[in-house]
Amino acid sequence: MGVRMAGSSASSRPIIGKVGVLALGLTAALWQSAWAQGTPGTPDITPEPPAVAKECGETSVGATPLPNSALALEKRKQVKILAIGASSAAMLGVGRDGNPPLLEQILERNIKGLDVEIINRGFSGELADAAGERMKLEVALNQPDLVLWQVGTNDAFAQVPVDAFERSVANTVRWLKEHNVDVILIGLHYMKQLAKDEHYQAIRTSLQRITTAENVLRITRYEAMEVLARSMRESGRPEPRDFGLTESGYNCMAQYVARAIAVGLFAKPPKQIPPPAPTR
Repeated sequence: MGVRMAGSSASSRPIIGKVGVLALGLTAALWQSAWAQGTPGTPDITPEPPAVAKECGETSVGATPLPNSALALEKRKQVKILAIGASSAAMLGVGRDGNPPLLEQILERNIKGLDVEIINRGFSGELADAAGERMKLEVALNQPDLVLWQVGTNDAFAQVPVDAFERSVANTVRWLKEHNVDVILIGLHYMKQLAKDEHYQAIRTSLQRITTAENVLRITRYEAMEVLARSMRESGRPEPRDFGLTESGYNCMAQYVARAIAVGLFAKPPKQIPPPAPTR
């Protein structure tokens, strides 16, 4: 197990406290029996998808395969993850006192024999176009199996044209595929004050189009945070101004990402439809 952290600002470094320990214990108990039974390459055994702690609300994860990561698990029992984006630490759930990120802990505890290496190359304020160019260098240097890319929020704030944003992200996703690297896109922050902001919502919709067109996984960060904020309101707890930067937000995001990776590792690739027989 290993992690290399770089590029994250001190102000964005999360703290995993009692909530993180409880969440980790809960998810470990729920996942252990299911995931210990199945391994990639065993089509007759399909483990139950891992659960997310109740306090994290609900989020959907499509069964989109992560073929390069699954192959790495099968051959090396290791998955190397490159985390990139303005708030990459938020999706890892970074531990304190020298402990590895919560994401790494969850995956290693619940997928038998798996060794996770996380390379954090988050850079505050970075736009999609710049991240895409930097990603090529990071991939060449680190040779990851999977990229976690938090993208969209800064481009929305910077008023980057939607078509330029969409073209940049789609091109980078295709480049990663061509170089045998899986990618999971982590969507925009949920902020109540931006629910009716036209450009912010247009960038969010653009990201949805990209994931559909390119058939890649997307963590519905905005929708998940929206559910979390609403559940906190309904339970009488104070709603944070920016849920994504709280301890609970970090812990829940790490669980969402772990679930997406685990489901993707065991997802079966779609069946290839044979071409029609030539007519005489």
